[in-house]
Amino acid sequence: MLPSGFPTRAFVIAALCTLVIGVIMAHTPLLPGDVAITRAVQALSPGTQWVPVFVSTGYAPTKFILMALALLAVWRIAGLRTAAVVLVAIVLEQLLAEQSKALFGRPRPSRELVQVMGNPSGFSFPSSFITLYSVTVGSLLFVARRAARGGVRTGITIVGSALLVLAAVARIVPGAHWPSDVLGTYVICLTWLHAVFSWHRPTGRLAASAGRN
Repeated sequence: MLPSGFPTRAFVIAALCTLVIGVIMAHTPLLPGDVAITRAVQALSPGTQWVPVFVSTGYAPTKFILMALALLAVWRIAGLRTAAVVLVAIVLEQLLAEQSKALFGRPRPSRELVQVMGNPSGFSFPSSFITLYSVTVGSLLFVARRAARGGVRTGITIVGSALLVLAAVARIVPGAHWPSDVLGTYVICLTWLHAVFSWHRPTGRLAASAGRN
């Protein structure tokens, strides 16, 4: 028996998105538009020197700074319980994201079709870099939208959205992932986060304090 107010619809949508996207990724090496979009993004990028610097935020030890900053910001905005929810999301991502690639077996972009930096290994879907940015920056965006106010909410929305876009570009420019890898990963992660934060509704710490007084 589900508790009263449980957002069943949001969780069903997240599950369906995961199923549909997962089946598509497992059976199609690339989707229409992947090659053209990758070439366009690579042509528009101001070189590739910035890519390793930005991508390093997804690897130890820098990724722990990203996690800590996201958790600290969530705690400051919405309190300890919401920070604990985000921490669980981060732990699950760290445990499952890279291992889940074997379920889909989607190959990396081919050098015959687009430019590829270095020698990317393993499979391309989901992008574990994008899953990390989803559970950190993406979670912070959801929390700010529900619990922050004024300039804090606006600032986090602008900076956070820009970081999510930049994270996507940072995986497409070096030919590490197809655009569909990135988009599919974002859709799955963000629909699940939407479901979670529809169930656990963050409340601003100031508002919560006022309600107790």
